[in-house]
Amino acid sequence: MLGRLVDVWRSSVARRILLSFVIAAAIPLTVLAGSAYLMVVDQLQERALRDAHRLARDVGMSIYDRLRFVSDELQILGPLYADASAIVPDVGRLDLEDRVLGFFRASPNGVVTGALPVTEVERTTITRAVATADRALPLLLTIGEPARQRALLLVATSDRRGDPAWIGAELRMQHLWDTTGVAGRAESVCVLGPQQLPVYCNRAGYAAWLEQAHGLIAERGRPRALHPARSEPVMTAVWSLFLKPHYQLERWSVVSGVPESIALASVVMFDRIFFGAALVALALAFILGSRMVRGNLEPLARLTSATRELANGQFAHRVQLNSGDEFQHLGDAFDNMAGQIGAQFTELTILERLDRELQGAPTVEAALDVAAECLGELIGPGRGAFVCQERWHAAGTLWCRDFGDHTAVEACEAPVDLAGDARSASADLATAFNDFIRQRFGALGGADLRLFPVTSSDNVAAKIIVRGQGSDDAMQVGRVADILGITLGKLVLERRLYHQANHDWLSGLPNRQRLEALFDEWVAANQTGQQPIGLLAVGVDRFKQINDSLGHSGGDQLLTELGARLREMLPPPCVVGRLEGDQFLVMLSGNDLTDLLKRLHTQAEVVTRELDRPFVTGLRDVRLTATMSAAVFPRDGANFDGMLQSLDAARYAAKNARRGRLLFFSPEMRDAIAGRMEVEQALKGAIDNGELVLHYQPVVDAHRRRVRSAEALMRWQRPGVGLVMPGGFIEVAEQSGLIAGMGAWAINEVCRQTREWLDLGLQVDTITVNVSSLQLSSDDIEQQVAKALRDNGLPPERLTLEVTETALIGQFDAGVERLRRLRGLGVRVLIDDFGTGYASLKYLKMLPVDGLKIDRLFVKDLPESAPDEAIVTAVVSLARAANLKLVAEGIETEAQAECLFEAGVPFLQGFLFDKALPADAFREKVLAEQVLRGRGASALAGG
Repeated sequence: MLGRLVDVWRSSVARRILLSFVIAAAIPLTVLAGSAYLMVVDQLQERALRDAHRLARDVGMSIYDRLRFVSDELQILGPLYADASAIVPDVGRLDLEDRVLGFFRASPNGVVTGALPVTEVERTTITRAVATADRALPLLLTIGEPARQRALLLVATSDRRGDPAWIGAELRMQHLWDTTGVAGRAESVCVLGPQQLPVYCNRAGYAAWLEQAHGLIAERGRPRALHPARSEPVMTAVWSLFLKPHYQLERWSVVSGVPESIALASVVMFDRIFFGAALVALALAFILGSRMVRGNLEPLARLTSATRELANGQFAHRVQLNSGDEFQHLGDAFDNMAGQIGAQFTELTILERLDRELQGAPTVEAALDVAAECLGELIGPGRGAFVCQERWHAAGTLWCRDFGDHTAVEACEAPVDLAGDARSASADLATAFNDFIRQRFGALGGADLRLFPVTSSDNVAAKIIVRGQGSDDAMQVGRVADILGITLGKLVLERRLYHQANHDWLSGLPNRQRLEALFDEWVAANQTGQQPIGLLAVGVDRFKQINDSLGHSGGDQLLTELGARLREMLPPPCVVGRLEGDQFLVMLSGNDLTDLLKRLHTQAEVVTRELDRPFVTGLRDVRLTATMSAAVFPRDGANFDGMLQSLDAARYAAKNARRGRLLFFSPEMRDAIAGRMEVEQALKGAIDNGELVLHYQPVVDAHRRRVRSAEALMRWQRPGVGLVMPGGFIEVAEQSGLIAGMGAWAINEVCRQTREWLDLGLQVDTITVNVSSLQLSSDDIEQQVAKALRDNGLPPERLTLEVTETALIGQFDAGVERLRRLRGLGVRVLIDDFGTGYASLKYLKMLPVDGLKIDRLFVKDLPESAPDEAIVTAVVSLARAANLKLVAEGIETEAQAECLFEAGVPFLQGFLFDKALPADAFREKVLAEQVLRGRGASALAGG
């Protein structure tokens, strides 16, 4: 019997059934016993609470009776022993020794006499109490440590003289507390004074219990179970002993508690009976359940063993039950499931390996190899082929893998209809792609050829070709196609992103990032450092004008064609890239420095020649020129950035001096750029720091040689440098855009200074200030001039704005309109450097100006130069005919002045008369002339 039970218990199913029987029997028993147990416990707790309340009340009443007896005795003894001379009686003589320890007499003045031993602190407590006590009622005091205090009872009396006195007795504590026998009881009893401090407790360890009872005492609530820390629950009751009507003390509180172990002692027997009966019932349920499940153990054990084999990967194991019942059906279903799981596990293993290896495939070829191998394992060897086309960049390339287990992926040339732009109609591309597949693989696969799509997008297209028939071909090929499609898309996208990040979007040439990487690769490959690297920067001249003329799309087309032409005419090992805008870069290496310099010259000539060939853009042909700069590594730079800086310095110098040609870098060019940057940075604070000043060069009357006006010329009082002439900063200011702010300041300063001179009586017709092309192109130039005139109160005819012909080039119509609005304010306009710019007589006729200024170019060779004299004569005639003011500048000799005067030029300016003077010096010069003219007039009048 025991052996069979052991066999049954070894089966998990048997254990569950047996446990079900046992639980079915145990639950009713447990519910029934639990309900009875709770009812009994509840009744016992209620009885214990009532006992605790009764005990507290009995103790309290007993204490009250004993106090009343002693207080009555003291009322009798008070008058007999009130005098201080009377001897306090002995308790034995009065037969009170079982109730009182001794008698004493106390007075408010601090005297305590009798048999009561007290300390000084206790004496002070007693005398202070009797001094403030009400004499109508006995006084009840407790002194000493809590829980073992001494109880004193005093009554008031008077001696023969009528002085107050108190007769008291120390109560015997054993008689007071223990007449009810609480000291030997198992229950806990404590008497608490007015401050809730223990006066008496029958046992130690009461602190935690009393702390729990404070709330019960304060609420005067019903008895309840308390749960002291680290102790068993206590059924606790409180009874208040009201003393106020008879004593000078409000109450004592009696707290009694019955421990749970005493209250529930009757439950122990109930537990023993219940558990015995429960064990017998459960044993019977277990024996009956064992007999029911023993017959089903064998088929269940075989199913368990087969499941374990399946879990270990043994998918070929079968159960093969012949029981003829439900267990046999379960075994057959299990065998079918094992076969299907085995097939699916093999397929998932292959697909998992495919996914893992495709994630690490570095190229399209490697991805197709992995996919072909796994597909052969799924549908059978030699049945699958692959074709893939990258459509975004190399649309003319196809990757093909034929049928067979060991064929290799090959790159084959695509038909023309597949090698076009990937943005063509998708339907046409798909048709051409399928036609190519059937043409290439039709003969290999026969008539039974099926195509399965892998992916098709603007970036990549791929298909799987399967020959023959298989029941699960579509599902298995579809899974391979899904995984392969993600990988192909990722690989082609990575190649596209890499290409986009390293190539110019417009021309397809390497961009600056790629050029720098190639440069670093060349430097790293040249371990000996004997092969220098040359960089040739090609910048198209005046490309902005070309772009404005052709439009942005035409400009982009021109740059694209230029990039293609540079790539074709500079074959490897030259590298051609686009830096930005119209800037291209050619990178090449040489055997030595001499060879490299020759090759750079040769390549520059090739570039110049090719740019001169017409570029067809729309309806017009465009010929280009380029300014080129060259630098050699490592001579001209330590790295790629340093080389670009050298190229920029050489290009800047080439555009200023040799536009349209090649210029090699020299260290002086870098110093010049650094100097210009230093000047630009220093200029940014020049206005705010008050570093700019104006000097005034006089313009004289050619006949009388007296000052009639002046031209304001800007100077820079640069800290640490001194006075800087315009040639040292004006060009930098114009190129950096700072000239706009400087010009606005100059206009306002001229208006302020002229107003000051007029107030001082200076006789000047007008002061001329130069206006740059950047100022003239600004829409707020009119507001600047109007504000300067208004803020300084200057008549507008006293201000002349001087503009150059070149300032109008590129903005002629807008410039003419702005000049017209400026003249509308009342100011005068003068054309500077007339005859040296681009203005024709047609343009001059259209310009709203008041005068012309003959450039020094036509003055410096007078009077020896007949052509210059003829030009001056023609300009004078033109000015007179157009009623324009005419000024000649740059006069340095008397002969030049006489020649110009004879030609009819009315106003002259130059070093012959004076250089540009500070404002104070110019003022003194004009005032001195005015004084001389005044004296001359006086002399003539006197004569």
